[in-house]
Amino acid sequence: KRGLFVEMSEEPAAKLARTTSGEYIAAFRAYDTDGNGQIDLPELRQALQAVQRRVEANAGREPFFPRPFHESTCCWLCARFGDGLRLNFEQFCELMGYLSTLKGIFEQIDVSRDGVIEFAELVRAFKLSGITMQPDVIQQIGASYDVDKNGTLEFDEFVQLRLEWERYTQVWDTTTNGNPMIQLQQLQAILEDVKRSIEPVGSWLLSQGAASAVSSQHLLFGSMFKVSRPFQPQTCQSLMLRFGDSNLQMDFAGFCSMLVFLKEMTSSFCRADTERSGSLNVDGLSKTFEAAGMALPSELVVQIGRSFDRDNSGRIEFDEFLQLAVEWNDMCAKQAVFKDQTSGRISTAALQGLFPQLRVVYRVANGVAQTVRPFSLETCRWLVAKFGTVADGVTWIEFLHLIQFVKEAFAKYEAFDSIRKDGSLDIDELGAVLASCGIKLSREAVARTLEAFDQDKSGALEFDEFLQLLGGMCERLRQGLSDACCSANSAADDW
Repeated sequence: KRGLFVEMSEEPAAKLARTTSGEYIAAFRAYDTDGNGQIDLPELRQALQAVQRRVEANAGREPFFPRPFHESTCCWLCARFGDGLRLNFEQFCELMGYLSTLKGIFEQIDVSRDGVIEFAELVRAFKLSGITMQPDVIQQIGASYDVDKNGTLEFDEFVQLRLEWERYTQVWDTTTNGNPMIQLQQLQAILEDVKRSIEPVGSWLLSQGAASAVSSQHLLFGSMFKVSRPFQPQTCQSLMLRFGDSNLQMDFAGFCSMLVFLKEMTSSFCRADTERSGSLNVDGLSKTFEAAGMALPSELVVQIGRSFDRDNSGRIEFDEFLQLAVEWNDMCAKQAVFKDQTSGRISTAALQGLFPQLRVVYRVANGVAQTVRPFSLETCRWLVAKFGTVADGVTWIEFLHLIQFVKEAFAKYEAFDSIRKDGSLDIDELGAVLASCGIKLSREAVARTLEAFDQDKSGALEFDEFLQLLGGMCERLRQGLSDACCSANSAADDW
C-alpha cells in the first residue's frame, strides 16, 4: 500500500510503542474526564479536535473560531477501533497511532501547505497511490466528503474519506487477488462485502437515531432498510454494463466510479424513503426524479416504475431503483440537448444521432453486451410522428415518452425472441407476437408481413424493422402490442 493508503505498522514493537507513548498516556488521562478508564464519544471528539488543531497549526492555519471535529468521523473511528460507543486505553492508542499515520499522509498531500486538501491535490494523491481514474471521478469522491461544501477537505473530512475507501479497496483486493478485472459473477459478492464492511458504522448511526446522517453520508450497508435484500443479478448486470465494458468485466477505476454512483443513489433513495421501508411508491419515485432535475408527468413516472417493478409489488425496491437509475441518469444528461434548441425540440435527424449515445435497448448473449443496430431515419420519423406534436421534432417530455415506449417494445420483442435467441424475430416468433395481440394470421400471411418489413432481406426482423412494422401495420396491432407491454408489467394498485 502506498500514497493515500499507507498503513500504520502492526509489528509488535510498533504496537508496544503506541501503548507506552507518554503523549498517548497523557492524552488518555486528560480526555477521560469522568475517570472511568474509557473514552466515550464526546470525550473522543474533544481529543480529535485537538489533533485537528495541531494539523492546522503546522500549516500556519489557525481559525479564529475552530469548528468541532465532525461527529460522523468520530463514529467511524469508534466503529473502527472501539466496541460500540467507548474506547479503552489500548483501543485509544491504536486510534491515535492511526491518526498519526493519516496526519503524515495529509501533510504530504497538502503540497500548498494551507492545512486543507484541494481537489487537484487529491487527484495527485490517487495517482501516487497507483489508482488511475478520471479527475472528475476523483473530484466527485472528494466532494462527497466535503461536508461544509467549501471546495476543500479539512483533516476530519479526509479521515472519513480514508476510513471508508480503505474498506472498499480491501474488499476489491480480497476478491480479485491481484487480478486487474472482476467478472459479473464476482460483482454481486463484492457489493455484499461492501455492505458488510460498512455495517458497523451504519447500524451504530441508526441506533443513535441518526438516519439523516446515514443519508447525508451516502452509506450503503445491510440494515439500512427495515427489510434487508441482497443485490439481484439483474442489478449487477446493469451496473457492470454502465461501469464496466461490453465483455461484462470491470477494472478498479470502473469500480470506484460505480461506488460514487451507488453512494449518490443511496442518498437520493433514502431522502425519499423516510420510513426506511426499502421501497418507493409513485410519489417517492417522482421526488427522486425531481431531485435529479427531471420533473416528469405522473403518468410517465407510473410507466417507468411499472417497467422496473420486477416482482410486481406495486413499489420500487432499492435494488430495482438502482437498475432504473443506471438507465435514466444517462437520460437526464441529455436534457441539455433540448435546452440548447430555440424551439425546445430536436429534429428527426438529431433523434437518430442521439440514440447511439443511450443504452436504451441492448441484449446480453454469451457473456457479451450487444447493442441493437442503429435506427434508420424512417424508424425515427415514425417515432416522431407518434410522439411529437409537430411535423418534425419532439420536445424533452415527448422524447421521454418515446424512449419509454421503445424500451417497452424491446421488452416484448425480446420476450418473443425465444426460439433462436439471436436478437431477431423469425416467422414463427413474429407469428407468436401477432397472436399475442389477437391477430391470428396464416403462416403464409405472416411470411408476407415479415418480407414487407425485412429491409435487409435477412429472413428475420431486427428491432428497428420491428418498430417500423408497428408504424406500418394496423392500429389494432399497435394497440395490441401496447396493451401487451403494459399487461406484462401490470402490478399492484399502487401503479
